[in-house]
Amino acid sequence: MSQWDDLNRLAASLKDGLVRPSLVVSKLQAMQRQNPLQQAIQELGRITKTWHILSYIDDQAFRRRVLIGLNKGETLHSMARAIFFGRQGRFTDRGYEAQLNRASALSLVLNAIVVWNTRHFERAQEKLSLQGDPVEEHVWLHLSCILWEHINLVGSYHFADLHLEGEFRPLREVEGRRTKRKKNVMPPEETGAVTACQESGELEGEPPMQLSFLQEDEDHS
Repeated sequence: MSQWDDLNRLAASLKDGLVRPSLVVSKLQAMQRQNPLQQAIQELGRITKTWHILSYIDDQAFRRRVLIGLNKGETLHSMARAIFFGRQGRFTDRGYEAQLNRASALSLVLNAIVVWNTRHFERAQEKLSLQGDPVEEHVWLHLSCILWEHINLVGSYHFADLHLEGEFRPLREVEGRRTKRKKNVMPPEETGAVTACQESGELEGEPPMQLSFLQEDEDHS
């Protein structure tokens, strides 16, 4: 507690931008002996780490949030390794500028795939809503745009005979388990009644459809 005022002054200087954190760390490390301010900063850090560890052990919801964040990070690394397969995924360039160019190019491709998946999610949501089967809000919390299985990263690309709906190819309709279960519990409609599926152009008696990014003649290769 004797260094509390010094800690507040240091925190205010960092917040106002009067001093850079790297400069503070370098100055403290350059001292031959550990001064009281440095020791107080270390003890304050231990308090924060202890509180985090206890919260992680005691709070199941907090552990789940941490695990979800770690899984997202690992998934992003896996997608980067899948994209950057050349030269065994290593930067062999010695120059900093060349390494930065390669890293920036990889980041650009990763962001492009995430944006592409996000736009397809939006299209799927709109079409499912028109079919009378909207996606519930809580479902989006468990979905991630870090997907690349439906993207052909290697092999041949064919751009002939493309059938587009605006800027995109039409979504492939497949019958999923959720729609099958929903069809089994839906009461029969009265004669002449118009269902949501019929309004969206589906024939009477056909089950509601879920949507996929892939065309029927495409595979994951």
